[in-house]
Amino acid sequence: MQSAANIGELAGKALRGDESAWRAIVGRTSSFALAMARRRLPASLAAQAEDAVQEAFISAFCNLDALREPEAFKPWLAAIVRSQCARLIAGAHPTISLDRLDDCGLMPPSGAEDPADALQAMRLKAAFDEALEALPPRLRDVSRRHYLGGLSSAEIAETCGLPEGTVKKRLHSARPLLQCMLRHFRGETMFRVGYMPITDHLLAMVAQHLGRGRGLPLLMRRYLSWTSLARDLERGRLDAAFVMAPLALSLHLGGVKLAYVMDSHHEGSSLSVSNRLERRRPMALPGPLSTHRVLLGRIGLDRPEWRDTPTTVVNPSSVVSSMHRQEIDAFFCAEPWSTKCLREGVGRTLMRSKDILPGHLCCILAVRREFADHNGALVGDYVRRLLQARDRVRADPVFGAAVQSAMTGIAADIALSVLTNKSVSFDDLAPDAGRLAAFAHLARGAGVLPDGGDLGGFLCQDFF
Repeated sequence: MQSAANIGELAGKALRGDESAWRAIVGRTSSFALAMARRRLPASLAAQAEDAVQEAFISAFCNLDALREPEAFKPWLAAIVRSQCARLIAGAHPTISLDRLDDCGLMPPSGAEDPADALQAMRLKAAFDEALEALPPRLRDVSRRHYLGGLSSAEIAETCGLPEGTVKKRLHSARPLLQCMLRHFRGETMFRVGYMPITDHLLAMVAQHLGRGRGLPLLMRRYLSWTSLARDLERGRLDAAFVMAPLALSLHLGGVKLAYVMDSHHEGSSLSVSNRLERRRPMALPGPLSTHRVLLGRIGLDRPEWRDTPTTVVNPSSVVSSMHRQEIDAFFCAEPWSTKCLREGVGRTLMRSKDILPGHLCCILAVRREFADHNGALVGDYVRRLLQARDRVRADPVFGAAVQSAMTGIAADIALSVLTNKSVSFDDLAPDAGRLAAFAHLARGAGVLPDGGDLGGFLCQDFF
């Protein structure tokens, strides 16, 4: 039998991202967890002991960052198994407190038709249970305990072995997702907007921060991958997104009817190279349909040595770590990652996008045309809030940097450096036909977009 110290050592490695260590932990503790589950569950639920253990391991894996003492992994896991068993014992058909749903803003607003009359109370209960099941695992467990079990954040923290702040953060993250999934019962249209953790999308973050509690039914979704963001916009899982112009244009030309309603910024990207003397590895770009590939083509007009630069796709938030691991020798993407790279001493900024093509089009706010046609007032209200956010960032860049830090985890001083150096501009955000045509021409010349294609209906100036 392995000692607690050995398990603690493995837990420490798992916390640092070692997948083999996690598999070893599961192998060495699964029998212990299964025996505990079988002891705690009544005979009628004995067949679900393995389910309880599986859920316990999933919960443990998703919450490893909350384990303060790796040596305490085994008793921590035991507490999670007991918690999963308690959930099963509570029954597969828990009683949902409609008062609690009302307190949390999940019931229809006052004066609306009672779902018990219109759709029956049982339908609401079933929909809420289904919405809970659809939550990510790390949000599902705390939400079940809060909404179904009636536990406070402090009680959940004690039961799950989590910091209370983590519990509150997860409940806060789960609430808008539940609101979105139950919007049919609330008589609301949620506005689902996607963005990336980059300074280019700072106005989206600030508008969300300033608009909390002010009535706009907004559900912001942060993505780490441009591919995932574009896929959700294409499939209708998002109503709008802050997205690179070439990517939005490609979707539109491919049949996804989008309305380009405003620019989210101008410029804002940098090309960084490694400090290593020998450079044999590729340059990272955020995607094949990126503004950066268009700009790289523009660089090649004046500097032929850049034309055949080998490239690979790396998500923006991973470029600095990829350079640390010597997987890439350069990257071209949005700030604040070049500034972070410079601060960490792994590379230097070779050139900025504002020096390559001043005032160029980059990320835009693209709204699905059908949504814009049916919810024009909502889109117009959101655009106004983005402009208010722009004014606030202009007046107080320290505030803007603090918001980005809170919403992305980037150090506030790095975010502030990007703003004070004016690496990104939030001026002249009205959608412009001439700027769009010029950029589309460059994108076609760089081979990022195909020749031809009808851009009719893409530009929309109705909301600015």
